[in-house]
Amino acid sequence: MSKIKTGRRALTFIMAWSILALPGWSLAAEGDGELGVQVGVLLPDEDLAGQSRSLGDVEVAYGLRGGYHFSPDWAWFADIYRSAVDTRLQPGSAATWALRSGLEYYLSPEDRRRRWFLAGGPGWLEVDLDGGAGFDRTFASLGFGQRWQTGSDNALRWELRADRSLSDDGLGGAGLTRGLFMLSYAWGLGGGTDSDGDGVRDRRDDCPSTPRGATVNRRGCPADADGDGVFDGLDACPATAPGWPVDDRGCPRDSDGDGVSDGEDECPKTPQGASVDDRGCPRDSDGDGVFDGLDACPETSRGASVDDRGCPRDADGDGVFDGLDRCPDTPRAWSVDRHGCPKDSDADGVPDGKDACPETPAGTAVGDNGCKKAEALFEGQDRILVLEGVNFDTNSAELSAESRAVLDGVARALRDWPEVRVEIAGHTDADGAKDYNQKLSQRRAQAVRAYLISKGIAGERLTARGYGESRPIADNATSEAKARNRRVELERIDGDRR
Repeated sequence: MSKIKTGRRALTFIMAWSILALPGWSLAAEGDGELGVQVGVLLPDEDLAGQSRSLGDVEVAYGLRGGYHFSPDWAWFADIYRSAVDTRLQPGSAATWALRSGLEYYLSPEDRRRRWFLAGGPGWLEVDLDGGAGFDRTFASLGFGQRWQTGSDNALRWELRADRSLSDDGLGGAGLTRGLFMLSYAWGLGGGTDSDGDGVRDRRDDCPSTPRGATVNRRGCPADADGDGVFDGLDACPATAPGWPVDDRGCPRDSDGDGVSDGEDECPKTPQGASVDDRGCPRDSDGDGVFDGLDACPETSRGASVDDRGCPRDADGDGVFDGLDRCPDTPRAWSVDRHGCPKDSDADGVPDGKDACPETPAGTAVGDNGCKKAEALFEGQDRILVLEGVNFDTNSAELSAESRAVLDGVARALRDWPEVRVEIAGHTDADGAKDYNQKLSQRRAQAVRAYLISKGIAGERLTARGYGESRPIADNATSEAKARNRRVELERIDGDRR
Protein backbone atom coordinates (compact mmCIF):
# COMPACT_ATOMS: atom_id res chain seq x y z
CA MET A 1 0.00 0.00 0.00
CA SER A 2 2.90 2.36 0.80
CA LYS A 3 4.25 1.93 -2.71
CA ILE A 4 0.87 2.85 -4.16
CA LYS A 5 0.72 6.05 -2.09
CA THR A 6 4.26 6.97 -3.04
CA GLY A 7 3.57 6.45 -6.74
CA ARG A 8 0.36 8.41 -6.56
CA ARG A 9 2.05 11.30 -4.79
CA ALA A 10 4.87 11.28 -7.33
CA LEU A 11 2.31 11.41 -10.11
CA THR A 12 0.59 14.30 -8.33
CA PHE A 13 3.82 16.32 -8.17
CA ILE A 14 4.68 15.59 -11.79
CA MET A 15 1.26 16.83 -12.91
CA ALA A 16 1.43 19.85 -10.61
CA TRP A 17 4.84 21.00 -11.75
CA SER A 18 3.91 20.40 -15.36
CA ILE A 19 0.88 22.66 -15.01
CA LEU A 20 2.73 25.28 -13.02
CA ALA A 21 5.53 25.31 -15.55
CA LEU A 22 3.16 26.13 -18.41
CA PRO A 23 3.29 29.90 -17.75
CA GLY A 24 7.06 29.81 -17.99
CA TRP A 25 6.96 27.84 -21.22
CA SER A 26 4.39 30.17 -22.71
CA LEU A 27 6.37 33.14 -21.54
CA ALA A 28 9.33 32.04 -23.55
CA ALA A 29 7.23 32.95 -26.59
CA GLU A 30 5.22 36.01 -25.56
CA GLY A 31 3.15 35.28 -22.43
CA ASP A 32 2.75 37.26 -19.20
CA GLY A 33 3.38 34.53 -16.69
CA GLU A 34 4.09 34.39 -12.99
CA LEU A 35 5.04 31.84 -10.31
CA GLY A 36 4.49 32.23 -6.60
CA VAL A 37 3.96 30.73 -3.17
CA GLN A 38 0.75 30.66 -1.20
CA VAL A 39 -0.22 30.12 2.41
CA GLY A 40 -3.54 30.26 4.17
CA VAL A 41 -6.08 28.52 6.34
CA LEU A 42 -8.52 25.72 5.54
CA LEU A 43 -11.84 24.86 7.20
CA PRO A 44 -12.06 21.05 6.82
CA ASP A 45 -15.17 19.16 5.84
CA GLU A 46 -17.07 17.71 8.84
CA ASP A 47 -17.27 14.27 7.25
CA LEU A 48 -13.50 14.13 6.82
CA ALA A 49 -12.80 15.58 10.30
CA GLY A 50 -15.38 13.27 11.88
CA GLN A 51 -16.84 16.08 13.94
CA SER A 52 -18.54 19.45 13.64
CA ARG A 53 -16.01 22.22 12.93
CA SER A 54 -16.09 26.00 13.49
CA LEU A 55 -13.91 28.88 12.32
CA GLY A 56 -11.70 28.21 15.33
CA ASP A 57 -10.82 24.77 13.97
CA VAL A 58 -9.05 25.92 10.78
CA GLU A 59 -5.91 24.20 9.54
CA VAL A 60 -2.86 25.67 7.82
CA ALA A 61 -2.48 25.19 4.08
CA TYR A 62 0.53 26.07 1.91
CA GLY A 63 1.67 25.50 -1.61
CA LEU A 64 2.58 26.94 -5.02
CA ARG A 65 0.65 28.70 -7.73
CA GLY A 66 1.26 29.92 -11.27
CA GLY A 67 -0.61 32.08 -13.73
CA TYR A 68 -0.67 33.27 -17.29
CA HIS A 69 -2.36 36.57 -18.24
CA PHE A 70 -3.43 36.28 -21.85
CA SER A 71 -5.54 39.48 -21.93
CA PRO A 72 -6.04 42.55 -19.69
CA ASP A 73 -9.08 40.89 -18.06
CA TRP A 74 -8.48 37.14 -18.30
CA ALA A 75 -5.85 34.81 -16.90
CA TRP A 76 -5.25 31.08 -16.66
CA PHE A 77 -4.06 29.74 -13.29
CA ALA A 78 -2.97 26.53 -11.59
CA ASP A 79 -2.14 25.94 -7.92
CA ILE A 80 -1.27 23.14 -5.56
CA TYR A 81 -1.41 23.12 -1.77
CA ARG A 82 -0.97 20.73 1.14
CA SER A 83 -2.70 20.64 4.49
CA ALA A 84 -2.96 18.23 7.44
CA VAL A 85 -6.42 17.76 8.96
CA ASP A 86 -7.06 16.33 12.41
CA THR A 87 -9.62 13.57 12.04
CA ARG A 88 -11.55 11.29 14.39
CA LEU A 89 -12.14 8.71 11.73
CA GLN A 90 -9.04 7.11 13.17
CA PRO A 91 -6.30 8.36 15.47
CA GLY A 92 -3.95 10.86 13.77
CA SER A 93 -4.42 13.17 10.84
CA ALA A 94 -5.31 13.15 7.19
CA ALA A 95 -2.75 14.63 4.80
CA THR A 96 -4.39 16.26 1.78
CA TRP A 97 -2.99 17.43 -1.50
CA ALA A 98 -5.14 19.53 -3.85
CA LEU A 99 -4.37 20.52 -7.42
CA ARG A 100 -6.60 23.08 -9.12
CA SER A 101 -6.60 24.83 -12.51
CA GLY A 102 -9.00 27.25 -14.20
CA LEU A 103 -9.66 30.83 -15.29
CA GLU A 104 -9.69 34.18 -13.53
CA TYR A 105 -11.75 37.13 -14.67
CA TYR A 106 -10.54 40.56 -13.56
CA LEU A 107 -12.99 43.35 -13.03
CA SER A 108 -11.86 46.71 -14.46
CA PRO A 109 -11.86 49.55 -11.97
CA GLU A 110 -10.10 52.80 -12.83
CA ASP A 111 -7.10 51.70 -10.75
CA ARG A 112 -5.83 48.72 -12.68
CA ARG A 113 -3.07 48.09 -10.12
CA ARG A 114 -5.62 46.93 -7.56
CA ARG A 115 -8.21 44.68 -9.15
CA TRP A 116 -10.95 42.35 -7.98
CA PHE A 117 -11.26 38.96 -9.61
CA LEU A 118 -13.45 35.89 -9.83
CA ALA A 119 -11.79 32.46 -10.12
CA GLY A 120 -13.14 29.04 -10.93
CA GLY A 121 -12.17 25.68 -12.31
CA PRO A 122 -11.85 21.90 -11.70
CA GLY A 123 -9.43 20.23 -9.32
CA TRP A 124 -8.09 16.92 -8.04
CA LEU A 125 -7.85 16.06 -4.31
CA GLU A 126 -5.73 13.30 -2.72
CA VAL A 127 -6.46 12.32 0.93
CA ASP A 128 -3.95 10.12 2.84
CA LEU A 129 -5.08 8.78 6.19
CA ASP A 130 -2.69 7.51 8.81
CA GLY A 131 -2.60 3.82 8.70
CA GLY A 132 -2.39 3.57 4.93
CA ALA A 133 -5.97 4.23 3.88
CA GLY A 134 -6.73 7.03 1.42
CA PHE A 135 -8.73 8.09 -1.62
CA ASP A 136 -8.77 10.54 -4.53
CA ARG A 137 -11.59 12.82 -5.67
CA THR A 138 -12.27 15.44 -8.31
CA PHE A 139 -13.79 18.74 -7.22
CA ALA A 140 -15.06 22.10 -8.50
CA SER A 141 -13.70 25.33 -7.08
CA LEU A 142 -15.15 28.84 -7.03
CA GLY A 143 -13.69 31.91 -5.37
CA PHE A 144 -13.14 35.63 -5.41
CA GLY A 145 -10.38 37.92 -4.25
CA GLN A 146 -8.16 40.88 -4.95
CA ARG A 147 -4.78 41.32 -6.58
CA TRP A 148 -2.31 44.16 -5.86
CA GLN A 149 0.49 45.01 -8.23
CA THR A 150 3.57 45.56 -6.01
CA GLY A 151 6.15 46.17 -8.71
CA SER A 152 6.64 46.00 -12.41
CA ASP A 153 6.36 42.17 -12.36
CA ASN A 154 5.30 41.11 -8.84
CA ALA A 155 1.91 40.87 -7.15
CA LEU A 156 0.31 40.13 -3.79
CA ARG A 157 -3.14 38.54 -3.71
CA TRP A 158 -5.79 37.08 -1.47
CA GLU A 159 -8.60 34.69 -2.32
CA LEU A 160 -11.59 33.30 -0.49
CA ARG A 161 -12.81 30.09 -2.10
CA ALA A 162 -14.85 26.96 -1.67
CA ASP A 163 -14.03 23.49 -3.08
CA ARG A 164 -16.84 20.93 -3.56
CA SER A 165 -16.10 17.33 -4.50
CA LEU A 166 -17.60 15.90 -7.66
CA SER A 167 -16.66 12.21 -7.34
CA ASP A 168 -17.55 9.92 -4.37
CA ASP A 169 -14.47 7.76 -3.67
CA GLY A 170 -13.87 7.17 0.05
CA LEU A 171 -15.84 8.31 3.10
CA GLY A 172 -18.64 6.03 2.08
CA GLY A 173 -19.55 8.37 -0.77
CA ALA A 174 -20.15 11.40 1.50
CA GLY A 175 -19.55 14.73 -0.21
CA LEU A 176 -16.61 16.95 0.72
CA THR A 177 -16.85 20.75 0.98
CA ARG A 178 -13.89 22.81 2.16
CA GLY A 179 -13.44 26.55 2.55
CA LEU A 180 -10.08 28.28 2.16
CA PHE A 181 -8.59 31.70 2.63
CA MET A 182 -5.26 31.92 0.81
CA LEU A 183 -2.59 34.60 0.55
CA SER A 184 -0.04 34.40 -2.23
CA TYR A 185 2.91 36.31 -3.60
CA ALA A 186 3.88 35.89 -7.24
CA TRP A 187 6.95 36.80 -9.21
CA GLY A 188 6.61 37.70 -12.84
CA LEU A 189 8.87 35.91 -15.25
CA GLY A 190 9.36 38.92 -17.57
CA GLY A 191 7.73 39.58 -20.93
CA GLY A 192 3.97 39.57 -20.89
CA THR A 193 0.98 40.51 -22.98
CA ASP A 194 0.94 44.12 -24.17
CA SER A 195 -2.30 44.52 -26.11
CA ASP A 196 -1.77 48.15 -27.09
CA GLY A 197 1.95 47.75 -27.83
CA ASP A 198 3.01 50.62 -25.59
CA GLY A 199 5.71 48.67 -23.72
CA VAL A 200 3.64 48.36 -20.52
CA ARG A 201 2.21 44.93 -19.91
CA ASP A 202 -1.55 44.67 -19.70
CA ARG A 203 -1.70 43.61 -16.07
CA ARG A 204 -0.14 46.89 -14.95
CA ASP A 205 -1.35 49.09 -17.81
CA ASP A 206 -3.84 51.66 -16.51
CA CYS A 207 -4.62 52.69 -20.08
CA PRO A 208 -4.73 49.40 -22.04
CA SER A 209 -6.24 50.94 -25.18
CA THR A 210 -3.56 53.53 -25.87
CA PRO A 211 -3.17 54.15 -29.65
CA ARG A 212 -0.08 52.48 -31.04
CA GLY A 213 2.88 54.80 -31.32
CA ALA A 214 1.86 57.08 -28.44
CA THR A 215 4.43 57.85 -25.76
CA VAL A 216 3.29 56.56 -22.35
CA ASN A 217 4.29 56.89 -18.71
CA ARG A 218 5.23 53.95 -16.46
CA ARG A 219 1.54 53.20 -15.90
CA GLY A 220 0.89 52.90 -19.63
CA CYS A 221 -1.05 56.15 -20.02
CA PRO A 222 -0.26 58.46 -22.94
CA ALA A 223 1.40 61.84 -22.45
CA ASP A 224 0.26 65.06 -24.14
CA ALA A 225 2.91 67.66 -23.40
CA ASP A 226 1.26 70.51 -25.31
CA GLY A 227 -2.27 69.63 -24.18
CA ASP A 228 -3.74 69.67 -27.67
CA GLY A 229 -5.51 66.30 -27.39
CA VAL A 230 -3.05 64.48 -29.66
CA PHE A 231 -0.72 62.16 -27.71
CA ASP A 232 3.04 62.55 -27.75
CA GLY A 233 4.58 60.11 -30.18
CA LEU A 234 1.65 60.65 -32.53
CA ASP A 235 1.87 64.45 -32.39
CA ALA A 236 3.72 65.76 -35.42
CA CYS A 237 3.86 69.20 -33.76
CA PRO A 238 4.52 68.45 -30.07
CA ALA A 239 5.18 72.07 -29.08
CA THR A 240 1.88 73.62 -30.20
CA ALA A 241 0.97 76.70 -28.18
CA PRO A 242 -1.73 76.05 -25.52
CA GLY A 243 -5.28 76.52 -26.74
CA TRP A 244 -4.52 76.45 -30.45
CA PRO A 245 -6.88 74.31 -32.57
CA VAL A 246 -5.02 71.38 -34.15
CA ASP A 247 -5.64 68.80 -36.85
CA ASP A 248 -5.51 65.01 -36.48
CA ARG A 249 -1.71 65.11 -36.60
CA GLY A 250 -1.54 67.57 -33.71
CA CYS A 251 -0.40 70.45 -35.89
CA PRO A 252 -2.04 73.88 -35.72
CA ARG A 253 -4.95 74.32 -38.07
CA ASP A 254 -4.83 76.97 -40.77
CA SER A 255 -8.45 77.09 -41.94
CA ASP A 256 -7.93 79.79 -44.55
CA GLY A 257 -4.58 78.44 -45.77
CA ASP A 258 -2.77 81.75 -45.34
CA GLY A 259 0.20 80.30 -43.43
CA VAL A 260 -0.89 81.76 -40.09
CA SER A 261 -2.31 79.23 -37.60
CA ASP A 262 -5.89 79.68 -36.45
CA GLY A 263 -4.70 80.17 -32.88
CA GLU A 264 -2.97 83.44 -33.78
CA ASP A 265 -4.88 84.39 -36.92
CA GLU A 266 -6.84 87.59 -36.32
CA CYS A 267 -8.50 87.24 -39.71
CA PRO A 268 -9.33 83.51 -39.96
CA LYS A 269 -11.51 83.85 -43.07
CA THR A 270 -9.00 85.41 -45.45
CA PRO A 271 -9.76 84.43 -49.07
CA GLN A 272 -7.48 81.75 -50.50
CA GLY A 273 -4.49 83.26 -52.30
CA ALA A 274 -4.47 86.63 -50.54
CA SER A 275 -1.18 87.86 -49.07
CA VAL A 276 -1.34 88.37 -45.30
CA ASP A 277 0.67 90.08 -42.58
CA ASP A 278 2.03 88.50 -39.39
CA ARG A 279 -1.45 88.66 -37.82
CA GLY A 280 -2.99 86.67 -40.69
CA CYS A 281 -4.87 89.68 -42.05
CA PRO A 282 -4.84 90.40 -45.80
CA ARG A 283 -2.77 93.23 -47.26
CA ASP A 284 -4.16 95.78 -49.72
CA SER A 285 -1.18 97.86 -50.80
CA ASP A 286 -3.07 100.12 -53.17
CA GLY A 287 -6.15 100.44 -50.97
CA ASP A 288 -8.58 99.47 -53.71
CA GLY A 289 -10.44 96.84 -51.68
CA VAL A 290 -8.91 93.88 -53.56
CA PHE A 291 -6.31 92.04 -51.47
CA ASP A 292 -2.72 91.62 -52.57
CA GLY A 293 -2.22 88.21 -54.09
CA LEU A 294 -5.67 88.45 -55.69
CA ASP A 295 -5.11 91.93 -57.15
CA ALA A 296 -4.17 91.73 -60.84
CA CYS A 297 -3.27 95.45 -60.74
CA PRO A 298 -1.56 95.90 -57.35
CA GLU A 299 -0.35 99.47 -58.02
CA THR A 300 -3.66 101.12 -58.85
CA SER A 301 -3.75 104.83 -57.99
CA ARG A 302 -5.54 105.46 -54.72
CA GLY A 303 -9.14 106.54 -55.18
CA ALA A 304 -9.62 104.83 -58.52
CA SER A 305 -12.63 102.55 -58.95
CA VAL A 306 -11.62 98.95 -59.73
CA ASP A 307 -13.21 95.77 -61.01
CA ASP A 308 -13.26 92.37 -59.25
CA ARG A 309 -9.67 91.74 -60.34
CA GLY A 310 -8.47 94.97 -58.75
CA CYS A 311 -7.86 96.70 -62.07
CA PRO A 312 -9.06 100.29 -62.57
CA ARG A 313 -12.17 101.08 -64.58
CA ASP A 314 -12.26 103.77 -67.28
CA ALA A 315 -15.87 103.98 -68.42
CA ASP A 316 -15.32 106.77 -70.95
CA GLY A 317 -11.99 105.38 -72.20
CA ASP A 318 -10.15 108.68 -71.81
CA GLY A 319 -7.20 107.23 -69.90
CA VAL A 320 -8.22 108.75 -66.56
CA PHE A 321 -9.56 106.10 -64.17
CA ASP A 322 -13.06 106.23 -62.74
CA GLY A 323 -12.98 107.62 -59.25
CA LEU A 324 -10.28 110.05 -60.32
CA ASP A 325 -12.10 111.26 -63.45
CA ARG A 326 -13.92 114.54 -62.81
CA CYS A 327 -15.68 114.22 -66.14
CA PRO A 328 -16.55 110.51 -66.31
CA ASP A 329 -18.84 110.84 -69.35
CA THR A 330 -16.39 112.40 -71.79
CA PRO A 331 -17.13 111.19 -75.34
CA ARG A 332 -14.60 108.68 -76.59
CA ALA A 333 -11.61 110.00 -78.56
CA TRP A 334 -11.84 113.46 -77.05
CA SER A 335 -8.62 114.87 -75.67
CA VAL A 336 -8.76 115.33 -71.90
CA ASP A 337 -6.63 116.95 -69.21
CA ARG A 338 -5.16 115.16 -66.19
CA HIS A 339 -8.51 115.37 -64.43
CA GLY A 340 -10.27 113.55 -67.27
CA CYS A 341 -12.12 116.64 -68.50
CA PRO A 342 -12.16 117.67 -72.20
CA LYS A 343 -9.44 120.08 -73.30
CA ASP A 344 -10.39 123.45 -74.78
CA SER A 345 -7.18 124.68 -76.35
CA ASP A 346 -8.56 127.98 -77.63
CA ALA A 347 -10.69 128.54 -74.51
CA ASP A 348 -13.80 129.24 -76.54
CA GLY A 349 -16.03 126.95 -74.42
CA VAL A 350 -16.16 124.24 -77.05
CA PRO A 351 -14.06 121.13 -76.22
CA ASP A 352 -11.35 120.24 -78.69
CA GLY A 353 -13.15 116.99 -79.44
CA LYS A 354 -16.00 118.81 -81.17
CA ASP A 355 -14.34 122.14 -82.00
CA ALA A 356 -14.33 122.52 -85.78
CA CYS A 357 -12.24 125.69 -85.40
CA PRO A 358 -9.72 124.80 -82.62
CA GLU A 359 -7.67 128.00 -83.06
CA THR A 360 -10.38 130.61 -82.74
CA PRO A 361 -8.90 133.88 -81.42
CA ALA A 362 -9.62 134.57 -77.77
CA GLY A 363 -12.81 136.53 -77.17
CA THR A 364 -14.46 135.45 -80.39
CA ALA A 365 -18.10 134.46 -80.05
CA VAL A 366 -18.44 130.93 -81.37
CA GLY A 367 -21.24 128.55 -82.08
CA ASP A 368 -21.70 124.98 -80.85
CA ASN A 369 -19.09 123.76 -83.33
CA GLY A 370 -16.46 126.14 -81.97
CA CYS A 371 -16.37 128.32 -85.03
CA LYS A 372 -17.05 132.03 -85.14
CA LYS A 373 -20.76 132.79 -85.01
CA ALA A 374 -22.53 134.33 -87.93
CA GLU A 375 -23.47 138.00 -87.62
CA ALA A 376 -26.56 138.47 -85.50
CA LEU A 377 -29.77 138.91 -87.49
CA PHE A 378 -30.96 141.59 -85.14
CA GLU A 379 -28.90 144.33 -83.60
CA GLY A 380 -29.69 146.16 -80.44
CA GLN A 381 -33.37 146.90 -80.19
CA ASP A 382 -34.11 146.05 -83.80
CA ARG A 383 -36.83 143.48 -84.11
CA ILE A 384 -37.58 143.49 -87.86
CA LEU A 385 -35.21 142.48 -90.63
CA VAL A 386 -36.04 142.75 -94.31
CA LEU A 387 -34.47 139.86 -96.16
CA GLU A 388 -32.83 141.76 -98.97
CA GLY A 389 -32.47 139.59 -102.04
CA VAL A 390 -35.36 137.29 -101.20
CA ASN A 391 -37.79 138.31 -103.93
CA PHE A 392 -40.51 136.61 -105.89
CA ASP A 393 -41.77 136.92 -109.44
CA THR A 394 -45.29 138.25 -109.96
CA ASN A 395 -47.93 135.76 -108.80
CA SER A 396 -45.14 133.30 -107.72
CA ALA A 397 -44.08 131.72 -104.37
CA GLU A 398 -41.06 129.92 -105.86
CA LEU A 399 -37.68 130.73 -104.34
CA SER A 400 -35.05 131.77 -106.79
CA ALA A 401 -31.40 130.68 -106.59
CA GLU A 402 -30.50 134.16 -105.35
CA SER A 403 -33.16 133.87 -102.63
CA ARG A 404 -31.85 130.51 -101.49
CA ALA A 405 -28.34 131.91 -101.15
CA VAL A 406 -29.65 134.67 -98.87
CA LEU A 407 -31.67 132.16 -96.82
CA ASP A 408 -28.59 129.98 -96.36
CA GLY A 409 -27.00 132.86 -94.50
CA VAL A 410 -30.15 133.29 -92.41
CA ALA A 411 -30.06 129.58 -91.50
CA ARG A 412 -26.42 129.86 -90.38
CA ALA A 413 -27.27 132.83 -88.19
CA LEU A 414 -30.25 131.05 -86.63
CA ARG A 415 -28.09 128.02 -85.90
CA ASP A 416 -25.49 130.21 -84.21
CA TRP A 417 -28.12 132.08 -82.21
CA PRO A 418 -30.38 129.27 -80.99
CA GLU A 419 -32.20 131.49 -78.54
CA VAL A 420 -33.79 133.52 -81.38
CA ARG A 421 -37.35 132.78 -82.56
CA VAL A 422 -38.80 134.63 -85.58
CA GLU A 423 -41.94 135.25 -87.52
CA ILE A 424 -41.57 135.03 -91.30
CA ALA A 425 -43.80 137.74 -92.76
CA GLY A 426 -44.81 137.62 -96.45
CA HIS A 427 -45.87 140.86 -98.32
CA THR A 428 -47.17 141.67 -101.85
CA ASP A 429 -47.67 144.78 -104.00
CA ALA A 430 -51.08 146.23 -104.64
CA ASP A 431 -51.69 144.60 -108.03
CA GLY A 432 -54.56 142.17 -107.99
CA ALA A 433 -57.31 141.43 -105.55
CA LYS A 434 -56.61 141.75 -101.82
CA ASP A 435 -57.76 138.23 -101.00
CA TYR A 436 -55.53 136.76 -103.63
CA ASN A 437 -52.58 138.84 -102.45
CA GLN A 438 -53.23 137.69 -98.87
CA LYS A 439 -53.04 134.06 -99.84
CA LEU A 440 -50.01 134.63 -102.07
CA SER A 441 -48.10 136.30 -99.25
CA GLN A 442 -48.94 133.36 -96.96
CA ARG A 443 -47.55 130.89 -99.50
CA ARG A 444 -44.36 132.92 -99.85
CA ALA A 445 -43.84 133.02 -96.03
CA GLN A 446 -44.41 129.27 -95.83
CA ALA A 447 -41.93 128.63 -98.66
CA VAL A 448 -39.23 130.48 -96.69
CA ARG A 449 -40.09 128.62 -93.50
CA ALA A 450 -39.90 125.25 -95.27
CA TYR A 451 -36.49 126.10 -96.70
CA LEU A 452 -35.07 127.12 -93.32
CA ILE A 453 -36.38 123.92 -91.76
CA SER A 454 -34.65 121.97 -94.52
CA LYS A 455 -31.42 123.61 -93.36
CA GLY A 456 -31.78 122.28 -89.84
CA ILE A 457 -33.70 125.06 -88.08
CA ALA A 458 -36.31 123.70 -85.66
CA GLY A 459 -39.84 124.36 -86.88
CA GLU A 460 -40.98 125.58 -83.42
CA ARG A 461 -38.62 128.55 -83.80
CA LEU A 462 -40.30 129.64 -87.06
CA THR A 463 -43.78 131.09 -87.64
CA ALA A 464 -45.06 131.90 -91.17
CA ARG A 465 -47.67 134.64 -91.74
CA GLY A 466 -48.90 136.43 -94.86
CA TYR A 467 -49.88 140.09 -94.71
CA GLY A 468 -50.81 140.57 -98.39
CA GLU A 469 -50.70 144.19 -99.55
CA SER A 470 -51.63 145.59 -96.14
CA ARG A 471 -48.11 146.76 -95.15
CA PRO A 472 -46.47 148.44 -98.18
CA ILE A 473 -43.07 150.10 -97.77
CA ALA A 474 -43.38 151.95 -101.14
CA ASP A 475 -46.25 153.72 -102.96
CA ASN A 476 -46.87 150.97 -105.65
CA ALA A 477 -46.67 153.74 -108.33
CA THR A 478 -43.69 152.32 -110.14
CA SER A 479 -42.42 148.88 -110.92
CA GLU A 480 -39.45 149.49 -108.64
CA ALA A 481 -41.72 150.47 -105.78
CA LYS A 482 -43.89 147.41 -106.35
CA ALA A 483 -40.80 145.16 -106.35
CA ARG A 484 -39.86 146.57 -102.95
CA ASN A 485 -43.32 145.76 -101.60
CA ARG A 486 -42.94 142.12 -102.75
CA ARG A 487 -40.69 141.25 -99.83
CA VAL A 488 -40.08 138.87 -96.91
CA GLU A 489 -39.34 140.12 -93.40
CA LEU A 490 -38.16 138.42 -90.23
CA GLU A 491 -39.60 139.68 -86.97
CA ARG A 492 -38.03 138.56 -83.70
CA ILE A 493 -40.65 137.12 -81.37
CA ASP A 494 -38.64 135.61 -78.52
CA GLY A 495 -40.18 138.08 -76.10
CA ASP A 496 -43.32 140.19 -76.10
CA ARG A 497 -44.43 140.22 -79.65
CA ARG A 498 -44.98 143.64 -81.09
